[in-house]
Amino acid sequence: MRFIQLVLTVSLLSMAQNILAVSDPHSFAKPEQAVVTHLNLSLKVDFDKKTMSGTATWDIDQKNNAQEIIFDTRGLTIQHVNADGKPTQFRLDDEKPFLGRALHVVLPGNVKQVAIDYVTSPEAAALQWLTPEQTDSHKPFLFTQSQAILARTWLPCQDSPGIHFTYDATVTVPKDLLALMSASNPQAKNETGTYTFKMSQAIPSYLMALAVGDLYFKSEGPRTGIYAEQPMLDKASYEFAEMEKMITAAEELYGPYRWERYDLLVLPPSFPFGGMESPRLTFATPTVVAGDR
Repeated sequence: MRFIQLVLTVSLLSMAQNILAVSDPHSFAKPEQAVVTHLNLSLKVDFDKKTMSGTATWDIDQKNNAQEIIFDTRGLTIQHVNADGKPTQFRLDDEKPFLGRALHVVLPGNVKQVAIDYVTSPEAAALQWLTPEQTDSHKPFLFTQSQAILARTWLPCQDSPGIHFTYDATVTVPKDLLALMSASNPQAKNETGTYTFKMSQAIPSYLMALAVGDLYFKSEGPRTGIYAEQPMLDKASYEFAEMEKMITAAEELYGPYRWERYDLLVLPPSFPFGGMESPRLTFATPTVVAGDR
């Protein structure tokens, strides 16, 4: 019996090592060499150009004196790259269908942080730019859809579901619009158009989410609420008035809710999906607002 247990243990360990050794065929990243752990993101949203520009600063774990770290990109213009605050060499591989281009960043010595200045393309697949005619508020609207491997079209990242990271972000938008992310969120517009976010729970890149629009908030409980454009806000609030009760019921079955808040964003009628499970802020289609809860 002990021999059988030993054989099973060795077999399971071997299987685990093989699983860890398997690379993600949909990502250029090599996390066994160097992997991201935290993102500090600074972005400016330009509705006229349909682009976002800014800096993605990554904390990294450099393993075994790796000489480089590899990021996924698709359609991004990479302007500058720094390693621990100093310019470093980088290169982009040739484009591959659906996958984009691998970004190789040289790591000169023991590097803790890599900062990438970049601009997105107006054709970025993850960025949905809605015109005023496509919204209830008759103002422009932006939302992201990073699933499955589209985060790389608006963020240089290691775009694989096995790689998790925390993040902070600062996003600047037109002053009459509100920015929201899959993170801690503001509940009202401010006068500057600049918003800060914090995500303390580690997530994969496909759960990175951003929405910008003429949005308003209505509380449904101590840790739940609804975001929507003004014409939809009261209807959505009525529809989802029992969210807090649902979380309490789920906790009785599965234990404490671990994301701190559960808010819901009702997208404009042009949102072509049923929903997206963005942490802290589920994206939902307005077609679920039927008045029957």
